[in-house]
Formats: sequence, C-alpha cells, structure tokens
Amino acid sequence: MKRILVVVDMQNDFTTGPLGNAECAAVIPKVAEVIKTGVYDRIIFTQDTHQSNYLDTQEGKRLPVVHCIEGTEGWEIAPVIRKAASFYSKEQIETICKPAFGSVQLGECLKQYCGDAEAQIDFCGVCTGICVISNVMIAKAFVPEARVCVIEKACACVTPESHRTAIEAMKTCQVDIQ
Repeated sequence: MKRILVVVDMQNDFTTGPLGNAECAAVIPKVAEVIKTGVYDRIIFTQDTHQSNYLDTQEGKRLPVVHCIEGTEGWEIAPVIRKAASFYSKEQIETICKPAFGSVQLGECLKQYCGDAEAQIDFCGVCTGICVISNVMIAKAFVPEARVCVIEKACACVTPESHRTAIEAMKTCQVDIQ
C-alpha cells in the first residue's frame, strides 16, 4: 500500500506570523514528529501562495491580512518542518503552491501517484477548518478509493472550536480521524 503525507500550509505566516496563533504554533513539533515516522512513500507540502496584489483579490477583501506572499520569509515552510523531512530523498518530496484554499493540482498529483494502487493519504497542518478540510475533500474527489485520514493532533485552526467543527465535518464525509 502506498502511504502519502500531505502537510498543509505549515508556513511561517500561519504559525508564528500575522495569521499565527498559539494552537498553530503548538502543532509544529507534532507535525515534525509525524514526518519523522518515516512510514511515508511521499511527502507533499502545500504552500499558500499569494502575490503582491493580495488585498485586491476576493480572499484579500474578506481576509485583509497580507500573508504568504511568494518569496517572502512568511511564505516559507517553517524550518522545523523542512528539517524533519530532510531524511527523505528529493524524489519523495513535492511542494505544491496553491493560490486558493484547496488545490486541484494536489488532487491531480494524488490521482497520478496513487493510480489504481491501494493507498492511504494522511493529512496534517493548518488551518483545519479552511485549507486542511478543503484539500481533504479534493483528495476524496480525485482518489475516491484511497483511505483518507486526518491526524487530528497534528492539525490546528483559528480556534479550538473551529478545529473541532472541521474534524466533525470530515468524519461525516468518511474521512478517518486518527
């Protein structure tokens, strides 16, 4: 069985930057621990990616906090997370820049990688109620026969309540919560 880990938006701006909070900062070592298990055939990092015109976009008008501008320090994956993945080969690691909450590119990548093989796709990262849930649903749509799991202790959201709400919603959609 193929095992894939999707690490969602573990970027500086979401952990210690302008959209960071105590919950998101607290999952950094937990996500690193998951990566270090070494049980995965492939690690896929997603990076929320915006341009300098962010405040003019629909998202920017609804969330007027400049963040994850491509090429900035805030856009980078948290150093502890990158270091945790350092023992995987370059061929095992992929990074997908996504301009929206969910990534169709991620879905296509998962579909191509899984093919018809039995697969398990695990998710961790931030924010559970926005980008994690969006990408989990995309995985369910693109690879409907894969087992899709969310590692709850390695996810965080804006508030503990929004995290719990997202976890319950994903359970309803036949996502396994670990």
